[in-house]
Amino acid sequence: MAKGFTRRSALINGVALTASFAITGAFAIAPSAKAEEQIESITWALPSIPDTLFIPHAWTIYTGAIMSLVQEGPLAFGDDLALKPASADKWEQVDPTTIKYHLRSAVKFGDGSPLTADDIVATFKYHMNPDSGSQLASFYNSVVTVEATAPDEVTVKLKAPNVQFAYTAAHMAGFVFKQEQLADKNIGTPEVLPLGTGPYKLVEFVPTDHVILEARDDYWGSKPVIKRITIQAIPDRQARLLAMQNSDIDGTFDLAISDVDQWKALGNVDIVTAPSLGMFSLILDHSAPPFDDIHVRRAVAYAVDREGLVKALLKGNGEAATALNPPEMWSGVLSPDEVRAFYATLPSYPFDLAKAKAELAQSSHPDGFDVTIPAPTADPYMVNIMQSVVENLKQIGIRASIQEIDHNTWLAQYFRHENLGMQIMAYYPDFADAANYPYLFFSSATAVKDGMNGSNFKNAEVDAFLKTANEKADPKARADALKGVFKIANEDVAIVPIFWPASAMAINNKYKLTGYTAFWYTIPWAIRGFGLK
Repeated sequence: MAKGFTRRSALINGVALTASFAITGAFAIAPSAKAEEQIESITWALPSIPDTLFIPHAWTIYTGAIMSLVQEGPLAFGDDLALKPASADKWEQVDPTTIKYHLRSAVKFGDGSPLTADDIVATFKYHMNPDSGSQLASFYNSVVTVEATAPDEVTVKLKAPNVQFAYTAAHMAGFVFKQEQLADKNIGTPEVLPLGTGPYKLVEFVPTDHVILEARDDYWGSKPVIKRITIQAIPDRQARLLAMQNSDIDGTFDLAISDVDQWKALGNVDIVTAPSLGMFSLILDHSAPPFDDIHVRRAVAYAVDREGLVKALLKGNGEAATALNPPEMWSGVLSPDEVRAFYATLPSYPFDLAKAKAELAQSSHPDGFDVTIPAPTADPYMVNIMQSVVENLKQIGIRASIQEIDHNTWLAQYFRHENLGMQIMAYYPDFADAANYPYLFFSSATAVKDGMNGSNFKNAEVDAFLKTANEKADPKARADALKGVFKIANEDVAIVPIFWPASAMAINNKYKLTGYTAFWYTIPWAIRGFGLK
């Protein structure tokens, strides 16, 4: 998991970024393409295309892979995962609770209209408005006000210092919408395609099927190499493989690591891998039976064969998880050795069906119970993970079954926070900070509709620790606070960690894409070193 990353801490424009990474070797920034290297068109595949392109109501990595080519925030992530200017040419931490963004001149939306400070203010306020139902609202919980303090300046005031907020302007929560479009309830549909200030504009959208984008000649940044991109949904893994073999597609993201050898055997394909910083886990609803019982949660935790799943599904390209955070997420807060030493002290639940049976026998459901677990089919691992878990649960008396479900339907159900029961969750980072995952999955503030805390895990001491981790810039203070969070979360089985996978993509070997990183779904990947070899 850690291969290719080095620990580094960045200080940019006075903002302390306590967790950034540098990618080395194959991921160096490519030189700008020459004019003669223009590519007329490519077809790219994704496991799923959303039913809306409005990110606040479709916050997924696949939506991001599309809309990161169309929209951008004031800031962006570089190939080293550190913050860099985007539609804002500079930003300033005025004081611990005030951030100012200065807009770059001559930035335009895809319809030719200029980006204004009011557009950024309207976007941020949309997420902050509870009536909007934004799935990214939690990233703005620390904001008191956001104002256009000049025609080319936006000022954000925070309730208290918040280390994580610095990243909000760079990932999907910061992608800027045109103010007038936010008032249109049809935004994100084929009739009202979202505008953005990114290198491409949307020209066609067939929900759940495909999207077509065209390069913009008036983009403020580097000229896109590819003139036209078609992104096609191909949920079935073997169908995607066949499409690549037949040259119907030029590449795809989110390969199952277990399929990599088949893709390599095609001969016309390059496989690019990177640490994903992602995590897979089981989410158990603490607020309702049967998972409100600690013994039931421990029984489930002991029934997960993590090492077996890493071998079978990841072919060793990943690691069995013992906690929520992949070790690399602690960079800038703890060293790799310190993380490993700390994780070794945490309460753990290695695969042991005898212990699982003993825990269930101590619970209020000693004879077991029935449970149905929804698993989205677009993800390369979720259904396969649950097949293993279900068989193990049956051996201890829990009568579990899988409901294979469309990805968009599953996500909508999860965000409704109704009848959560047991869920299989795959999550990838919004930014590389040790507090990102625990805030989303362990904070009481996110145990609500449209929040990520589907366990409904609530603990006042954890909330206090998270407050410290979010407000303190000092690495030791943050590390100590987060250690407190993880000790309580593991003891209480807040979630059941499964594994931390590597990430892989495939590309026709006549092309190159050197800017592939853990944040492929947040960056404009088609202009990050994409070109002819």
